[in-house]
Amino acid sequence: MRSGAFLPVDTYPAIMGKSTMDAKTKPRQFRTQESLQAERRSRNLVKPFLESRGFVAVDDNRRPVGEAESQTVSATSPSGTRISARVRLCWRYQRGKPETISAAQLRARLTDDDWDLTLSEIRDRAMESGVTHFLLLQPRGDGFDFAALLPVADVPRIWRAQCETSESLIATGKLGRIRKNHAKNGGSPTLYLKDTRTPDAHAVPDVLWSWPGVSDLCSLQEVGGESPFGPIDDTLDDLQAPSPAAAGSDSPERRTAERSYVKRDDRVRRQVLDRADGVCENPTCSIRAPFPSFLDVHHIFGVETSDRAWNCVAICPNCHRAAHYAPDRSAINEELLRVASRADHEAT
Repeated sequence: MRSGAFLPVDTYPAIMGKSTMDAKTKPRQFRTQESLQAERRSRNLVKPFLESRGFVAVDDNRRPVGEAESQTVSATSPSGTRISARVRLCWRYQRGKPETISAAQLRARLTDDDWDLTLSEIRDRAMESGVTHFLLLQPRGDGFDFAALLPVADVPRIWRAQCETSESLIATGKLGRIRKNHAKNGGSPTLYLKDTRTPDAHAVPDVLWSWPGVSDLCSLQEVGGESPFGPIDDTLDDLQAPSPAAAGSDSPERRTAERSYVKRDDRVRRQVLDRADGVCENPTCSIRAPFPSFLDVHHIFGVETSDRAWNCVAICPNCHRAAHYAPDRSAINEELLRVASRADHEAT
């Protein structure tokens, strides 16, 4: 059975070898009408979401699978690449608190109890039908919390890497009481977009987000939109060592330069600044300024390594420079990492 397929209730008697089934023995229906309607609403949002992120000529193709739908969208990306993406809606987990997990099931059951064979089949069947990417979406209200576009050809390797990462975290006790491998969700191969159940659990979804060729579509600036903070200038490119040249001039010449920078997710910046509430998060400083944009968002391991809240602190310009250039910058960043990790853990 294909992933996401839910059998109509009237097919159960044949499956169970019975010609009839009375109301008392009839299995419960796994999908409610409310669930199916919510799924359709989310699928209706896919095309406008892609268009808002600069995709053009978006074609939304659907076909019925039981009571649900299978969805493939084709479009031209902002970079001019033509893609065909199979859409998979994620599920979230929560227990009396904000959700801690976002994950996408790739298939309901294994083929011959073989994980590698199953993943290869998922990849090969998708590619044979012309699908180039999987689009994993986590719906929320009228939008999406996460939107990961990943090459179909890399899906087995991404799954295997998440599986191995989960095994390592379990073996070293970094997942606490969790003993079930993330990627092996019962008998269902699964990819994770988020896990904040323990301070180290993020390492599993980080595999996907850092994989070459995977695009975080939610981080793309909306067409016609702009950051509420204005231009962001608080990463390493504004912390270069000062030039030794002391000479100057009146009415200096204006020149045009081509600038290269690492794209960041403005949601991370907002989250870190909101957490700091205007106070420098360096424990040895903790000064406050009564005006916005006073604090810089410092990426402890560098923005090219990870643009995640666990890797960021909001600190004043003086502490930001110290974190990059002070003789004891290693010790400073070790302490800042403890601050960020503790705050990230408390947030979950």
